[in-house]
Amino acid sequence: MAKAAVINDLSGFGRCSLGVAIPILSVCGIQSCAVPTAVLTNQTGFPDYSCIDLTEYLDNYIKMWNLCQANFDGIYSGYIAHPKQADFIGSFIDNFKKKDTLVLVDPVMGDNGEIYKGYSDIMCDKMRSLTMKADVITPNLTELCLLSGGSYSDICSLSSEKKKDEIKKLAQKLTDRKNGLTVIVTGIDDGNSICNMAFTKNSEYAAVSERLGKSFSGTGDIFASVTFSMLLGGKDLETAINTAAEFIERSIKDTLALDPDPDHNYGVEFEKNLGFLIDKNRTKI
Repeated sequence: MAKAAVINDLSGFGRCSLGVAIPILSVCGIQSCAVPTAVLTNQTGFPDYSCIDLTEYLDNYIKMWNLCQANFDGIYSGYIAHPKQADFIGSFIDNFKKKDTLVLVDPVMGDNGEIYKGYSDIMCDKMRSLTMKADVITPNLTELCLLSGGSYSDICSLSSEKKKDEIKKLAQKLTDRKNGLTVIVTGIDDGNSICNMAFTKNSEYAAVSERLGKSFSGTGDIFASVTFSMLLGGKDLETAINTAAEFIERSIKDTLALDPDPDHNYGVEFEKNLGFLIDKNRTKI
C-alpha cells in the first residue's frame, strides 16, 4: 500500500483540508499519515472560528518519524497557519523525499484576487519558496498570480481565449523556474463552465466541468487530494485532473439536490461519491 504524509489543518466544520484529504486518499488505497498544522472549530470562511496553532509541536514529527525510520511514497501539503510552518514543510520534504517520492504543494494563499485573512506578505513569500520544492502545485488563479507576479484583475478582464493564453504564460514562468514542475491552475471561471488547466514544460491539458452556482469552500482541497491520489496511484496527468473535476461536479450536484441554496462554507457532499473514486482507481491505465 502506498503511504503519504499529509500536512494540513483540521477543521471541525467545513469539508476541507485533512477532513477531505484523509477519506479521499484512503478510498484510493493510500495510507494517510496526517500532520495537523492547526486545529480549527470551523474553517476560516465562517464569520467566527477558533484556531489552535500547532507550529511549535511540528518538529516532533520529523524527530519521531525519523526514529521510526518512516518513508513515504508521497508528501502533500496545504494550508499553513504561521510562516514557520512553511519552513517546517520544507525541512520535512528535505528529510523524507526520496527519488520517487511525489511531492504536491497546494499553495493556499487567497482567492478572488485577495489573500486570505490571517495571511501576510511574509507567508506568501514563504509559500513561493516552498512551491519550488514540489513536483506538482495546484494554485487557483489568485494564487498563480501571487506566485508568478501576474495581475489578477487584468487577467479577469480578458476574453476567454486570451485569459487562458495569459494563464499559460504565467504557468510557464513557474515551470521555467524548476525543471520537472507541473502547474495545475484550478477553478478558472470560464462563463458557463469551470476550467482546470495543467501545464508541464512540454505539455498542457484542460479539464472542463459545468458551472453550478457559486463556489464552495474546500473544493480546491478536494481537487488537490483527488489529483494527488490519482498520480500516486500511477494515473497520467490528464486522467488525474479529469477525475478530480468530475468528482467535484458530481459532489456539487448532490449538494444542490439536497438544498438549492446551501451555506457554501460547509463545503460539498463529497462522501456519497467516494465509490466513484474507488472505481476510477481500479481502472487500469
